[in-house]
Amino acid sequence: MNPRLVSAVPVDYLLTPMKTLFGFRSVILSSLLLSSSFLFGADDKNTPPKAWGEWAAWAESQKPVTDKDGHGPDIGSDEWANALGKRLKISDAAGHGPDVKSDEWRAAVEKKLARPAAPKEERQLLSSHDTVATFDGVTDHRCMGRTSLCPDRCGESGKLATFKITQYLGYEKPGEYGDPKQDKFMLLIEDNQKNAKVAEPILKAITALKPGDIVRLKWNHDYVTRGGSKSPERPIVSITTLTPDEAEKAASEKTPPPKK
Repeated sequence: MNPRLVSAVPVDYLLTPMKTLFGFRSVILSSLLLSSSFLFGADDKNTPPKAWGEWAAWAESQKPVTDKDGHGPDIGSDEWANALGKRLKISDAAGHGPDVKSDEWRAAVEKKLARPAAPKEERQLLSSHDTVATFDGVTDHRCMGRTSLCPDRCGESGKLATFKITQYLGYEKPGEYGDPKQDKFMLLIEDNQKNAKVAEPILKAITALKPGDIVRLKWNHDYVTRGGSKSPERPIVSITTLTPDEAEKAASEKTPPPKK
């Protein structure tokens, strides 16, 4: 069987704490359903306050005018509001637009800062893989694509994690085109622009591993419809470190007793 290179795209996950790799031993993720019914999202920090001082602080958190060290105009001042309006292009090139700090101006800023509604997502499980694997390490991967963005700006070059599958503990293939059992599992965990390609808990778990570490590795092969696009994804569902004894026990529990 041919090993497959997969890019586990960012899927919203809800971390269920069960002994993490930092002082604990496992990370389990479950999908967090996305809601597209709110323009700014359900988080209060994304909802603009009414009072001007609080509103200005909110707008600054969404579109900073000051630098990371706090240098710049006082937040909420006329100078700050004018700078924010210019960054968001609230007025046209000739300076025509709503009066700065007016209700109309604030509404225009809020519209510019509004988060786009999350695209509707549907997932079809094609196959699920529950394995014992050995971590081979992380290597630099260079995309061989031929688009104008390849290889440096396509998001497919970066840090590649590789696992050698030593034992299958469970396998299901409800979809006709699901992946067969694999000898290796490889995925891009970070691109060459330092953007994570997997959920943060998974990234931390993998970067904490050393070559030769034994893990119980579960992943899915999904067919995902998101907005107007459709593509396969292979997200890691859970990754758990195992001792050699635990790995042997897991394999023995999977192996059926010999026939008499």
